[in-house]
Amino acid sequence: MAITANVDLGNDVSKTNCYIIVPNARVIKNEDDSFSLVYNVNIYKDASDRATNNIMKQLRCREVDHHKIDYDTAASDNPFVLAYTHLKTNGSLSSVADA
Repeated sequence: MAITANVDLGNDVSKTNCYIIVPNARVIKNEDDSFSLVYNVNIYKDASDRATNNIMKQLRCREVDHHKIDYDTAASDNPFVLAYTHLKTNGSLSSVADA
């Protein structure tokens, strides 16, 4: 599972048609007995850069790289589906499409 999107990297710099994946997503139990979904995002210039799996080819964007959101244990979707659904609503991404 992956998406493509234009990414606003900050400081008036953007990159078009980036290849974006969620390599890990985990559900954690908080001290107040609620649950959170924590996931990280890897952004690549394109699918070719992703294919190398080289960390040096990743682009950094503070607003996109790491997330922690509320998680409903009754949710029917798995954590990765929820992570991608949430990621698609990120304000630093535009022209989002499934890859």
